[in-house]
Amino acid sequence: MTKVNNVLWTGGWDSTFRVIQLYRLGATIQPIYVLDYNRVTSDKELEVIKKLSNYIPLKFPHSKGQILPLKVIKRQDIPSNLSLKLTHKFLRQKVNLGKQYYWLACLAKKYEYQNLELSLHNEDLEKFFLLSQLMELKDENLEQNWKINPKKIGFLRKHLFSNMTFPLVTITKLEMKTIAEEHNFINLMELTWFCHKSNKKPCGNCNPCKQYIRDGFGFRLEQQA
Repeated sequence: MTKVNNVLWTGGWDSTFRVIQLYRLGATIQPIYVLDYNRVTSDKELEVIKKLSNYIPLKFPHSKGQILPLKVIKRQDIPSNLSLKLTHKFLRQKVNLGKQYYWLACLAKKYEYQNLELSLHNEDLEKFFLLSQLMELKDENLEQNWKINPKKIGFLRKHLFSNMTFPLVTITKLEMKTIAEEHNFINLMELTWFCHKSNKKPCGNCNPCKQYIRDGFGFRLEQQA
C-alpha cells in the first residue's frame, strides 16, 4: 500500500518547499487546505496552490511523485474539542501561540491523520519546543521528519501537537532558498504567497509579513509588490 504524506499546504513558502521536497523524492502527497472565510487571502492562496500543483510535475517530469487532489476543509466544519481548547488556552498564557494551532490540533485528532505535517521551520522552533524534545522518524526514502517525544515534553504541548510532525524544523527559510536555487526550483518558490491582509501587495504589517522580515526575507515584500 502506497504511503500518503498528509501535508498542510497554505500556498506559503514553507509548506510549498515541503511539497516540492516530497515530490522530488517520489512521494505521494495529500495536500490539505483549511478554508477560513475570515481571511481575505483565501482565494489567493488557493489560486497559488492550483498553479503550483500544475507546475511542479512539469518541473520534475522524471519524478514518480504524485500530488493528490487538494482536500479543502472549512474551518467551521472542524469539530471543537474542549480538552484541546483548554490546553491551547493554558499554553497561550506562556507563549505567543496563534489561535490556528487549536483548530489544527482538532483537525489532526478528528480526521485521524497520523503524522499530519506542519511546516514549522527552524526560526519558529524555540516558540514551540526544543529539538531535543522531538524524535526523528526514520524513513530511508524521504528527508528528515520529527515528532513529539512524549518522554521529553510537558503534557500541554504533547496533547496539542501529538498528531502532527515537523519535517522542516532543522532548516531556515534562507536555507530553503539556497536549496531551491541549487536544484533550480526557485521560480516555483517565488510564486508562493504569505500576506494575510492583502492578495495584491504584501501589507508589511500582518504577522506573516513581520515574520518574513524577521527571517531575512523582507526582500519578498518588494519582490511581490
